[in-house]
Amino acid sequence: MTDGTTRHAPPWQESYYWPPDATSILDVGCNVGVGLERAHELGIHNLYGIDINRHAVEAARSRLSRLPGVDVSQIVHGSADTLPFPDDSVDLARAIETLEHVPSALRPAVVREVWRVLRPGAPFIITVPADGFFSWLDPSNIRLRFPRLFNRVSELVGGQGRELGVEGEKHGLVWHHHFSAAELRGLLEPAFAIDLMRWRGSVVAPICAGLLFPWYRLQKYEHPIAKLLHRLEAWDLSRQPVESLAWNVLVIAHKRET
Repeated sequence: MTDGTTRHAPPWQESYYWPPDATSILDVGCNVGVGLERAHELGIHNLYGIDINRHAVEAARSRLSRLPGVDVSQIVHGSADTLPFPDDSVDLARAIETLEHVPSALRPAVVREVWRVLRPGAPFIITVPADGFFSWLDPSNIRLRFPRLFNRVSELVGGQGRELGVEGEKHGLVWHHHFSAAELRGLLEPAFAIDLMRWRGSVVAPICAGLLFPWYRLQKYEHPIAKLLHRLEAWDLSRQPVESLAWNVLVIAHKRET
């Protein structure tokens, strides 16, 4: 693993573990392209991305088209269990807050596809919700646990929700799954060797995520309150609790050769 000195990131952030010599990156669940834009800023210019939300892909292509040397045709709309990218072609893959959105039946196929497109020994970096004591606070599951309440609050807030981008796709919104260490090992091994599991955050992060809902819904990401909530969330994620009290987990793995 890299020591993070070339990426100027703290060890609780996933970019700390990016290889300093990486020239290509795959973002599984790239959303609107913020992570890929950050990779470009750090010198990785061969960008690959996939997302099942068609509106997010359009926004990502628009964002990344402004960057020099980027081929936006490599930012694709689809399900990550079938990646339209060549074998052994990518130096680094990331799935940041993504696998919990994938139905359980499709997750092994996603892992196999990431393994296929990565070069031998290349890292696969993941963050997912942790199956800790505070998992019941997950605000993303309110829509499924209390659909009438969620719909009412959504009407009051206004704006658009992410559900609009996945209508008619291979899969829609699913229950936000929270992973244990054993589940992650069962999902990733033996295709990948796990180098690190870092448990992150506790109770502040899910509270901030819930309070951020109206600002996301209204796409007011730069509002001072939204920025404050992001800072509090980041502070909580910088802490390293025991697994049972963790809200999130960062996993660093690398592709094993056959």
